Amino acid sequence: MLLFGLSFDVTQSQTIVAPSKLEAEPENLTYIKLRWDDNSNNEEGFIIERSLTKDTSSIWEPLASVNQNIRTFYDYWVTNQVTYYYRVYAFAGALRSEYSNIAFATAIIDTVNIPKAPSNLIVLNTTPTSITIGWNDNSSNEQGFIIARRRSDELLFRYIDTVSADILTYQEVGLTPDNLYFYKVCAFNAFGLSDFTNTVSALTVKNTGIFLQETYTADKYMLHYNYPNPFNPETNIKFSLPENTYITLKIFNSAGMEIENVFSGNFSRGTYSYIWNASKYSSGVYFYALETDNFREVKKMILLK
Repeated sequence: MLLFGLSFDVTQSQTIVAPSKLEAEPENLTYIKLRWDDNSNNEEGFIIERSLTKDTSSIWEPLASVNQNIRTFYDYWVTNQVTYYYRVYAFAGALRSEYSNIAFATAIIDTVNIPKAPSNLIVLNTTPTSITIGWNDNSSNEQGFIIARRRSDELLFRYIDTVSADILTYQEVGLTPDNLYFYKVCAFNAFGLSDFTNTVSALTVKNTGIFLQETYTADKYMLHYNYPNPFNPETNIKFSLPENTYITLKIFNSAGMEIENVFSGNFSRGTYSYIWNASKYSSGVYFYALETDNFREVKKMILLK
C-alpha cells in the first residue's frame, strides 16, 4: 500500500501491535493532550494523525511523530472550540501497525493571549527553484509566523523558517525543479501557537532556462522585442503574463517551420526572460511565438553571423 509517498508492507503489519486506549483532552488553555498504551516492544516510534471528522474515509493528516516508548503528545496547533479527532499507529522501518482507536477533544484555548490562526494561505509564485506563499493575518498580538513544509516524498511537515509579525509572505529558494511541495503556516507568541492555515501545494517549474525577472502583475499579455536584434549567436526573449496560465514558447525559421519548442507548461504571473542560443543555425530571419489560451503573438528576429 502507498501512503503519502511511502510504501508499507500491509501483510507484515501485524508484527507490530497497535497502540490502544488513546485518549484526548484539552489542557492548560494551550493544547490538547494525547496519551495511549504502548502494546509493542519493537516499534521505532509512533505517528499521530488528526482529522476534523471521525469518518475513516475522510482526510487524516499526519501531525507528528514521537520516538519509541513515548506514549504522550501535545497538540498545540488547535483553535478554540474546534473538535479534533486523533488516531495513532506504531512503525518500524517500512512496517506499521494497525490504527489505535479514535479519540476526540474540543479545544479550550486562551483566546486573549494566544494569537489567532492565519488563514487563506495561497501560492503567489513559482520558479524552477523557488516558491512564494502568502496568507492573511487574523491577529494583532503574534510575534511572528512559523512556516512548515514537506515534499511529496515526505510523510510529515517540518519547520523550515520563521518570519516576524505582520510579514505575510514567504519565499523558499534553492528548491529542486519539477518537484511538488506542501506548505502551511501558524502564528506564535510567548503564550503559545495558533492552529495552522489550510495546506497548499506548488510544483516548481521545470528547469527550462526561462527565468523570472519581476513578479508584479502585468496589465496584459506581452511578448517583448528580443535584444539584441540582429544578434550573434544569443538573444534575450522576454514575455509578461498578467495571470497564472499555460504557455508555449516556440521558434520558427523563415519558412514558418517550427525548429524549437522552448517550453510548454504552466507559469505564474510575472515577466520572464529566455536566452536563445542560435549557434547551430545559419544566418537569416527567425520568428518566436508566445501562445496561451487567451493570447498569441509572433515577433521577428535576425541572426547575423
